[in-house]
Amino acid sequence: MDNDTPINQYANPMGTHLRPPEHLEPITTNGFEISPDFIEFVRKEPFLGESEETPYSHLQEFNQFCDLIRIEGLSDETIQWKLFLFSLAGKAKHWYKLNVERAQGDWKTLYNEFLSKFFPISKVVALRIEVVAFRQLEEESLTESWDR
Repeated sequence: MDNDTPINQYANPMGTHLRPPEHLEPITTNGFEISPDFIEFVRKEPFLGESEETPYSHLQEFNQFCDLIRIEGLSDETIQWKLFLFSLAGKAKHWYKLNVERAQGDWKTLYNEFLSKFFPISKVVALRIEVVAFRQLEEESLTESWDR
């Protein structure tokens, strides 16, 4: 710490916190642009982080969209890293801002932490119990037994 710096300057925001960390994959192009149309398309149906939403479905659609984009010098994971924030809103976006640094630029880590947060093991266990406890009566169809 510099002894000549007034203490009130330490309360000012630092530029390092204004941008998410870069993805680990090196960018080998001199410049690139992700079309605003792509960003707007990703934003159309954001994941909000609500309990009735399924993060697996969101990620499947997000990955399918990202598979359509090719930018020379950027890996698929870098493109996903760059666009992911735009696919989130509400609680999910707040979670991202608090946790993106922990992923240290690794898409797989961010991906797995996202799933752990929004589809915790307790949901997995509850679904397994529901499957194991499922019973179909002799006279009913599969649809009828599922609806009961």
